[in-house]
Amino acid sequence: MTGKPIWESFDLIAGTSTGGLIACALTIPVGLGVKKNKYSLEQILEIYTKRGKEIFPPRDNWFSQKINAINDLSNPKYSDKGVQKVFSEVLGDAKINDCLTHLLITSYDLNNNVPLIFKSRSTKKHNEQNVLMYHICRATSAAPTYLPAYEFEYPNDDENPHRLCIDGGVYINNPSLGALAEFSKYHHEYIPGTDPNTEIDYNNVHVLSVGTGTYSGQITAAQAKSKGQLFWAQNISDIMMRGVNKATDYQMREIMYDDNYLRLTMSIPDEKYSAMDNSSAETLNYIINQTKLQVTENQEQMNKLSKWLEVAGLK
Repeated sequence: MTGKPIWESFDLIAGTSTGGLIACALTIPVGLGVKKNKYSLEQILEIYTKRGKEIFPPRDNWFSQKINAINDLSNPKYSDKGVQKVFSEVLGDAKINDCLTHLLITSYDLNNNVPLIFKSRSTKKHNEQNVLMYHICRATSAAPTYLPAYEFEYPNDDENPHRLCIDGGVYINNPSLGALAEFSKYHHEYIPGTDPNTEIDYNNVHVLSVGTGTYSGQITAAQAKSKGQLFWAQNISDIMMRGVNKATDYQMREIMYDDNYLRLTMSIPDEKYSAMDNSSAETLNYIINQTKLQVTENQEQMNKLSKWLEVAGLK
């Protein structure tokens, strides 16, 4: 709609978990110092559709599903061999300072018990933080129960530099508010030539928030009143993530000027296709078709996006 690569339209791109992977992929240059993105949106989608099963191998037959279900109670559902291979091949030697526009990627560090937020603004000042995008992507996507936690070195102030990271979705599944907080305080560093003493003008701040979809089913009154630890252990994380997403969206709408903020996402009506590790072609096609139906080929949503682009001066 703008006729430009995504990275050229934004001063800051933030992402959590799979959103963090997409944010990094969008901003990797084709070569060091070259202002051109290595991957197109179509190529990024192809990585998901063709290589997702390397990270989340399908469990096709009934017997293996039962055996694995028992194993999943005490071990991560998947090994990290697939994710190591795919991430290393896709990301190569790119570092966060190589990104074509500013990045903010989230994770949670269990060693220090702190949110760990990778910000290119900070790493450009502290070269020791200029780590491989591979490390950042492994850290933001190490979803508990699905993949092992990820260890690597990342110094920051007086914190223990040895990190033990899990998926940033455990506390900031929708990072738009975190990105707004970062930009609000350091806007003079994002916009060259801005006086550090100048207060931010929120009339000129525009946020596009893109969700990855959530299952739209509900827990019944009977379940909520009668179920115990096993049921809630399987369902509470999804409920919390849904709640955080909606709360963040509410807060952004309250903070920002009406035409300056837009949230685009979709619901997943069928529970069969809602598991985030379901890498089957059937599920991927279902998600793509629902995205077209609810967002990219939905005239009402596209009109909203067109208006947002015009208000932001991008169209």
